[in-house]
Amino acid sequence: MKTMLAICLILCIAFLPVFSYGEEHFSTARKDPILAGAFSWYVPGLGQMYSGAILKGAIFFVIENGLLLGTLLSFAELEPDVTGGINIGLNIKSKEDPDREEQKIGIILGIAFIVVHFVNVIDAVNTTLRYNKSLQREFYPELNYDIEKDAFEVELNHRI
Repeated sequence: MKTMLAICLILCIAFLPVFSYGEEHFSTARKDPILAGAFSWYVPGLGQMYSGAILKGAIFFVIENGLLLGTLLSFAELEPDVTGGINIGLNIKSKEDPDREEQKIGIILGIAFIVVHFVNVIDAVNTTLRYNKSLQREFYPELNYDIEKDAFEVELNHRI
């Protein structure tokens, strides 16, 4: 319960500016890549969401949790537990003797989970670095000739 409360608090703090202002008030503050990596380490996809890539973060969340669930179900048995009234539960027991095919599937899904998890964290850092790079402004001088004034003008322009 405390973990879920902490995760909800982090999400609220990270995304409050996104949901509370109009598009013209978005902050152009740089984001911390290490923090994005840490977010994705603990909650899959949260680092991408922190960097503004909401869809990519949601995809990582679904894929990583699907792989984790598949790995766990390869080695565990789920039994619904209805004890009367409104008490409904789920018993999870490890399989006493999983067959070779279940073991292979569980190991493959477990390895895939680990690989996707590290790719997720690395991608969160890279997404944040790309976000920060997109905020950099590039200044360049421009030389113009004004016919009416019969003079050259030098302007300092920038690209965002």
